[in-house]
Amino acid sequence: MSDTAPQGWETVYTVNDYFDGPRNGVASYRGVPHAYQCEWDDGADEWGAEFLLTPIAPEQLSAAEKLWSIWQRYLAKLRQGELGPGDQHPALAFDQARYEQLHAVVKQALQVDEAIALRAVPEFRRMHENYDAFEVRWTPIGT
Repeated sequence: MSDTAPQGWETVYTVNDYFDGPRNGVASYRGVPHAYQCEWDDGADEWGAEFLLTPIAPEQLSAAEKLWSIWQRYLAKLRQGELGPGDQHPALAFDQARYEQLHAVVKQALQVDEAIALRAVPEFRRMHENYDAFEVRWTPIGT
C-alpha cells in the first residue's frame, strides 16, 4: 500500500467542534491518538478538505476521553428533556468542577502544531444511530 493510500477505519475519540462534519477533536491516525483540526480555506471562504494532525500524549487522551464522557452525559439528559437545576452547557451540575479541570488540558491537547503536523483528508462515518459516534479513514497528503 502506498503512503498516500487511504488507511483503514480508525477510532474517533472526540468531536470537539462540528460544522457539517467533525472539524476538531481527537482520533487515531495509524493507530496513534492525534489531535485533528480542519483547515479553513481562505480562497473558498469555507472549510477545506485537508486536516492537520498532531500526536497527543496518553494523559491528554485520557483527559479528552473523560471530558467527552462529561459532555455525553450532559447531551443525553438534554435530549431526554431531563436537565436539572444547575445543569449548564456543557456539563451537568455535578460534573462542572471536573469539566473545568479537564478543559484546560484538553484545550492544550487540541492545539495542532503546524510545524510538525501531518496533513490528511478524512472520511468520517457514523458508527451507528448515536449521532456523536464516528470512525475515520485518513488519506495522507504528501507523505
